[in-house]
Amino acid sequence: MNPTPDGPAPQRFRHALPDGHLAGLAWPAPDKPRLVFIHANGFCASAYRSVLSRLAADFDILAPDLRGHGTSRLPVDPDRHHNWHIYVRDICAWLGALDRPADALAGHSMGAIIAMMSAARQDQPTSLALVEPVVMPSIVYLTARSPFRGIMRGRIAIANAARKRYDGWPARSDAAKRYARHKTFRNWADGVLDDYLEDGLMSDGEGGVRLSCNPMWEAANYEAQGHDIGASLDQASGPIHVLKAEHASTIINRRALTGRGIGIDLLAGAGHLAPMEAPGPVADWIATRLTAPGSD
Repeated sequence: MNPTPDGPAPQRFRHALPDGHLAGLAWPAPDKPRLVFIHANGFCASAYRSVLSRLAADFDILAPDLRGHGTSRLPVDPDRHHNWHIYVRDICAWLGALDRPADALAGHSMGAIIAMMSAARQDQPTSLALVEPVVMPSIVYLTARSPFRGIMRGRIAIANAARKRYDGWPARSDAAKRYARHKTFRNWADGVLDDYLEDGLMSDGEGGVRLSCNPMWEAANYEAQGHDIGASLDQASGPIHVLKAEHASTIINRRALTGRGIGIDLLAGAGHLAPMEAPGPVADWIATRLTAPGSD
């Protein structure tokens, strides 16, 4: 991996779990506070290189690829996936095996919620920097934990779109050309699409490439809302910082945060994929919030 203009190249790590291995990227700095960053659904750690490389001077950074994503190799079962607890178990098992605990957890979208739920299970207070966490209305979580959870399948537009996602190209360059034309990536900062595709694609075993995150698994994540974010927010013992995008935010139920005294900062002009659109401002926000007085 090459360095970015804003920081050093990351190293790769791999950690064995009972059913496979968790892998990801690291920017080692043993004398700095340890920051763990967790990516969004369908993405991988490499998609955040432009954000994380900017933080490498101030933090000892670890960025795992979640189960079913990127370079991690762990089995998934979309048909039996009802909540995000499996990710929390993976992350907590990995965190517990590290040489020292994380001082802060951060994440984007689904990754922000997994960071928050994982922090709630740590023995020591852990600061949180949550970029566009998925905070749905309470009825969504209640339904997903009820005997009627099956009604959510096929009713979430973004999940239906994920199931239809094109998956398979003769070469990486073909995938890059297709994605570069797509409106989703139109506002991404220079180089971020290439960073994402580095680990967002994998060999299909026949000379071509496919998505590292199977579209069926991505879709299942959108519908698997049976976790209880309120309980984890109440259990988290460290400071919680939240960044909300101005457009298409996934913070639907603001009251779940503000009702617990959690402030929400606004990133003007950005959409839900803020780390890809504005990596500099997002990195600045994380650094400011996690190094400000009272952040630990």
